[in-house]
Amino acid sequence: MLGRFFKKEKPRIFLGVLAVAPRRDLKRYFEVWDGFGNADLDSVLHKRLTEIFSFAPVQCVNSPLPTDLVLDVVIPEFQSGAACEVSMGDIWLPLLWRPKVTVSSRLYYLKNEKKKATFSVTEKMKWSEYFARVFTLKSFFGFGSTFDEKDIEYLLFQACEKLLIKLRKAI
Repeated sequence: MLGRFFKKEKPRIFLGVLAVAPRRDLKRYFEVWDGFGNADLDSVLHKRLTEIFSFAPVQCVNSPLPTDLVLDVVIPEFQSGAACEVSMGDIWLPLLWRPKVTVSSRLYYLKNEKKKATFSVTEKMKWSEYFARVFTLKSFFGFGSTFDEKDIEYLLFQACEKLLIKLRKAI
């Protein structure tokens, strides 16, 4: 009964920045050779972010309250995964990396821009699923890409779900 009197009001959350950081790592060149276009993947990830985080934009706030919060979300790194080899004469080395997405966010107060919390979640494809994809006839004979947008989107959704759970606990 007393809980109703002492229950604090939940703050409003507005969306600030949504961004996908451009890749600068060496792996991106191997992934392009594997059939992935990184520019296309950047735009796909950004589009999915706007669908997942459908809060009202911060520009819509006319009269901010002291409890209003702003959420910025960034994908600082991602990779689509690949399996290739490097050969130097008789010696060859396999190069393997799994699809991975990292999503980071910052939650801060709208009025004074004081940081409330930061979160970061990384999701990777499980090794068992990775090897199941790499060792198929499609992959062996090079018919198309081993990994596609759906793999990255799935990892993005998993990471964002965990991020939203952390966000809810912080509020």
